[in-house]
Amino acid sequence: MKSRILAAAICILSLSITACGGGGFSPNDYASRPASAEPDYYGSPKDISDPVVVTIPAKFLYRALTFAIPEDINNRNGLGAVVSAANAFPIPFAEFHVYDSGGNRVQQGETNTNGLAIFEMPKTTGTYTLKVFSRAYNDYLKVSILEDIYANTPYSISKTFTIGSSNVTSGTLDLTSSPVYAEANEAISSKIEGGAFNIMYDILLANEYIRRNINKNGTVAGQPETNTNKWWVAEKVTVYWKAGFNPYSYFNSSSPLSFYSPGERKLYILGGVNGDVKGSDTDHFDDSVILHEYGHFLEDVYGNSESPGGSHNGNFIIDARLAWSEGWANFLQGAILTGAEAYSEARQQSPPVTPVENRLPASKKFNYYVDTYGYKGGCSTCIGISFNLAAVGTDSSQPDNVDDDLPGTGTFREVSIARTLYKSTRSTSSNYDASKPGGGITFANIWKVFSGEDTVGHNRANPLSLSLANTAKYPVPNAGLFNWLLDQSNFDTTQWNDILNEEKQNKTTHDYAYFLSSGTCSGVTFNGGTTEVKMGTSDSVRRSNQQKNNDFYLYKHDGGSATLTIDISTSGSYPPDLDLILYYGSYVYFEDDYWYANYKSPYIAKQSRTVASSSETISLSGLPAGYYMLNVKINAYEKPNWQMVGMSTYTIRKGSQQLCGTEQP
Repeated sequence: MKSRILAAAICILSLSITACGGGGFSPNDYASRPASAEPDYYGSPKDISDPVVVTIPAKFLYRALTFAIPEDINNRNGLGAVVSAANAFPIPFAEFHVYDSGGNRVQQGETNTNGLAIFEMPKTTGTYTLKVFSRAYNDYLKVSILEDIYANTPYSISKTFTIGSSNVTSGTLDLTSSPVYAEANEAISSKIEGGAFNIMYDILLANEYIRRNINKNGTVAGQPETNTNKWWVAEKVTVYWKAGFNPYSYFNSSSPLSFYSPGERKLYILGGVNGDVKGSDTDHFDDSVILHEYGHFLEDVYGNSESPGGSHNGNFIIDARLAWSEGWANFLQGAILTGAEAYSEARQQSPPVTPVENRLPASKKFNYYVDTYGYKGGCSTCIGISFNLAAVGTDSSQPDNVDDDLPGTGTFREVSIARTLYKSTRSTSSNYDASKPGGGITFANIWKVFSGEDTVGHNRANPLSLSLANTAKYPVPNAGLFNWLLDQSNFDTTQWNDILNEEKQNKTTHDYAYFLSSGTCSGVTFNGGTTEVKMGTSDSVRRSNQQKNNDFYLYKHDGGSATLTIDISTSGSYPPDLDLILYYGSYVYFEDDYWYANYKSPYIAKQSRTVASSSETISLSGLPAGYYMLNVKINAYEKPNWQMVGMSTYTIRKGSQQLCGTEQP
């Protein structure tokens, strides 16, 4: 298992977006209490001869989000009261059981697309109980929402009903006017089952959005078929959530956090803290957070997840892999919610019309990422985080704006990446700002480059060559590589190029993971450096600027015993001092604060840190063949900017052969 956490951006109550858990974990971090297996799934109905057909709707209640723009004048935004029964949502495709008065399971099945449990019962009078569970495993949806990691049991809602003699005579029992509800008010049900079913519903929205937009929604729309070129459903994901409970406490941390565990296919959704759901941070009704974490699941299973995890900040230049992963997840939630709104509106027209899912949404909250904090009446500041995915990248009022940045900085900014993807997938007839149209790139083409999947036989086992899923050739995902692959696939548009320029993103890996190959090229120059700073007031370490103080090269080692050298020439009074670090392929960047505190990193294969040297050399002897990341970095430890105002130019060689950065051949 990859030892890291991909966390929702939920910890700082401002426009600073930080996953405060950071670091990694392993299964050994779990408490020692043994876990039970998840109960067996029973979703196939039993055949009944000459039955009574029973119909009961299943619905869930939720707390509705108020989100007006400007974002939080007089604290008007946030989760509000529980919606009325008339506005409850259906629970589609969920497993249900029917029990007799003795507790025997006499029928089973799955609710339909409208959330109706329609099932056959013997013509025997009596009282029975319907239970609907927070899980599904079918052609539409594969998910289990479980209460904890020990019992592994799904939530359920139940309704007692009676089959009388009149029903035996008519052969029907229609209870459509008397649904079974999952409650959202903790005063009515302390488990808040509506939270579990809201999580389940969000994941269904994601599956339906992807199906519709990658052209795998069936020959007859919405009708499953066995041909995987025509129908898509995501593999099963398990979600752990409990009202009033912080799932990060499973891993011995008190920091409230929602997160995804790569390799395990498990989401952990924040239910509150110490039993509190009113004034504490919760995420079970935060659609943005739920879908963000599901985006990490999709990246892990269908794309290429190489994020190192850890802290990330919407106003900070961060690791390009982390920025890509978080940017992707931030984008995806907005795309899904925008598409779901458009689809719902189109279906409500008479007659129904074709939805325009790539428009800018009518309700602005759907082109935002919104993370709430408690609910109104219990919270003092009810919006923890919000940012606009349709904002102009150079707008200095926006988080992660690139207004004063160098070209290419967008590769290292998660919100910039999210904005770029969102605006790029809006229609060219939709302006996100005056005279700034969307990029016109379809989600189907985004998905092709993300997952390597199309409708003519390419999939994870046989991905498209120009895709992040082609990990043998493109092992390190990042925004520059993704943009390059889109361009090479001829999916580019003029409007998309304009958006890239606005967000200071490039269609190249020049800014990160430039592939080293033999050649002849000019030296690369660091024109000054920048001081190392903490990400925020709660940060414990000063961080190197990932763009200005670092160059990263993808190096494919053949297993030999050669040396890698950088030859350095300098000018000016205070030229930057350069170090040479060789990381293993999946690495966590090692900050100077750790190095000078005498910590060691298991991710560093070799390094050379000679002070003020004209060269740095490392030996590759003993290293296994494979991909590595070569990092040429400025040693900025405890240096103010004025001590790094000179220039340092370097060239790279393997033995005597010069190496040059290039795109992957």
